[in-house]
Amino acid sequence: MSETREAFDGLFGGAAYDIIGRLSGYGQEYYRKAAEALPVRPGMTLLDLGCGTASLSLALASRMKGEGRIVGIDLAKRQLERARSKVGGSPVPIELRHGSVRELPFESDSIDGICMSQVLHGLPEDVLTACLAESARVLRQGGFFGLVEWSRPRFGYTALFWGATLLAARDTHNWRGTYQELFETFGFDLLTDVRLDSLNRCQVFLKQR
Repeated sequence: MSETREAFDGLFGGAAYDIIGRLSGYGQEYYRKAAEALPVRPGMTLLDLGCGTASLSLALASRMKGEGRIVGIDLAKRQLERARSKVGGSPVPIELRHGSVRELPFESDSIDGICMSQVLHGLPEDVLTACLAESARVLRQGGFFGLVEWSRPRFGYTALFWGATLLAARDTHNWRGTYQELFETFGFDLLTDVRLDSLNRCQVFLKQR
């Protein structure tokens, strides 16, 4: 998949993306569980990389008790347009930026936490490694990277819905369960690893102190 995420600027982007998400297991409950699995605290500055229509950003904002801010970054302009229509009532500011995950426009050691949902698996290898290197740079010591991704499926609705697609993606970090080893090469330690449903899991990595 190209980092430009052309499909999400076309037929499957915007409001259609949210509708398809709800039908395929990525609705409000999915984002609520994901946000609850992340070590979010009031006052944090968070990045939502590949933020899409800001569903995860909004779920994170609900846990911050009105303190802190979130910056969402995405290359798909239609996704950002949809996101802007949703974030007006957020309890903390959500700033939405058009940009690439391979270059993060923030100072080193300036971010408390980074979150990414259903993005990393679709990045070309060079973009993936650049993203993790940049994430390690901008995170404070002890800051977290929350990776919300599909994994090797178990029996359940979401896994059944996406079953045919997943069978074609068995030679991936997701299927092989090798994200921990990948993150360790960029100076991260695994803190928690929990399943959200029959397909998705949330792994939290800490930048080594």
